[in-house]
Amino acid sequence: MAHVEAMETMEAVRKTEFRHRRLSGRPLVIIPLTMAGEAGAPLAAMVGTAKRDMTLLVVPQPRNRDQRFAFAADLGRIVMGYIDSYRQDRRGDGERSHYSDAPQIIVPNPGGVKALADLGRMCRFRSTSGPYAVPDVVPEFGMWLTFLVDTAEQAGTSMLLPVTAMLAEHWATGQSTLEDQNLASLMAWIAPPDGLSVEQALADAENPDICPPAGPATSPEFDNRHLAPAIRQFDAAHTIGDPHELTTAQAKLRDLVAEQVKPTWRMMWTAISLLRSVPEAPRTAKRFERDCVSFTSYSDYRDAGGFPQRKRDTAIGAAQRLSRLERALADFEADMAFDDPFVLADRRSAGEAFAGTVEESEPGRMVTTAKNRRVPRPYVTLRTDDPVRLAAGTKLISPSMPTGHKTVIASVHPDGDTTLVTVEVTGGMGRSRTPNPGTVPEPGQHLAYLPDPGWRPTPVFPASDHTPWTHSPGPDEPDTDSAVPEDAAAEEWGHED
Repeated sequence: MAHVEAMETMEAVRKTEFRHRRLSGRPLVIIPLTMAGEAGAPLAAMVGTAKRDMTLLVVPQPRNRDQRFAFAADLGRIVMGYIDSYRQDRRGDGERSHYSDAPQIIVPNPGGVKALADLGRMCRFRSTSGPYAVPDVVPEFGMWLTFLVDTAEQAGTSMLLPVTAMLAEHWATGQSTLEDQNLASLMAWIAPPDGLSVEQALADAENPDICPPAGPATSPEFDNRHLAPAIRQFDAAHTIGDPHELTTAQAKLRDLVAEQVKPTWRMMWTAISLLRSVPEAPRTAKRFERDCVSFTSYSDYRDAGGFPQRKRDTAIGAAQRLSRLERALADFEADMAFDDPFVLADRRSAGEAFAGTVEESEPGRMVTTAKNRRVPRPYVTLRTDDPVRLAAGTKLISPSMPTGHKTVIASVHPDGDTTLVTVEVTGGMGRSRTPNPGTVPEPGQHLAYLPDPGWRPTPVFPASDHTPWTHSPGPDEPDTDSAVPEDAAAEEWGHED
């Protein structure tokens, strides 16, 4: 409905009351560009922690291995300097201590995350000695990039974020989800430039001469008309060996790339300012605590000389990763609905939550547990106009009640155009046999409920040496259990001139 409203009014519509991602006071913005048709070949990156404090790094010939890794080393020193600045202050005692803050890298779109993933894979297996040696910072940079990319897969984390995803979480536009990945188009809906209507701003966003793509790929027109001739000019100057011609060609390439990336750089900081204007959701701080713990754990792992991440998960590793991602998504969705009435309304419309008025309450109801103890288990019956698609036995939490209040659905009965839902209160009443005042809903009280993702034990997976035969590599297949391939330093890009 919000998207339809945006289309009718030609104006973005807020979908949330709160911002559910942590926004650092000093994020590191990276705009990566890659060469078209060359997988994993970086072309440039603009990086910095302030709108007027940025560094532009350019690879004059992305097919050249030495230039590529010189670029990776330069970018790595900047990023590692930023990460290390957070590895100063630990909170807590002993083994439970963790860093009190964590880095945050923001890229323009999901393609930017993929570009960093490719760069991390390119760098993390590099050797710092022998054939194809690279500077010491390169493999360290690659491993940290891979760690950040892995965290970006998990819902609710804030260490590596595409700004288009953050904007799309809070504003609905009249365009498709795919079009929302175009930063210029998305910003045209949310905050068109002064003096322009949304329609005019959208037309400009589709013109690569006015709004160059936010990466990681550049515009084909730019590649054909400007970039390819400039790279050929650099190659010719490099072959001739004329220092003056080489300097001129490098300056031309740098100016061309700067023209492409600066509009995106300005737009990124405008988007960050917009996001800062949205108040942070209450439960965001708790999720950020988990980011800090994760950052601390990986930092300690690297300090202990930990190995690079695998090229690909094993069968058991993939199952473990999937389990973590599913749990994180369930927790994040519940947190958003608990904090945000807009998100809760969305789930209510789909029958995944409900709100209503209490019609009956039995605060004195007691039951006998399996341990022969008498405990309070009040019944509360609500009447709701919402569609209820939750079955009896579903555990619920309520943003309308004090912390710790938990219930379980006892019954669901349609009653004309409404539905009567009876819930049994199971938690948050105190330790006495009489519920504490205010812990059991009273008749006439309006409140909302949504499913509780709850605590679940970590699934038990077999050890790596007990992988089921259905998922084990065959006798002729490579062994993926090795963390670092023996030929890691001599992959395909390692043999290029």
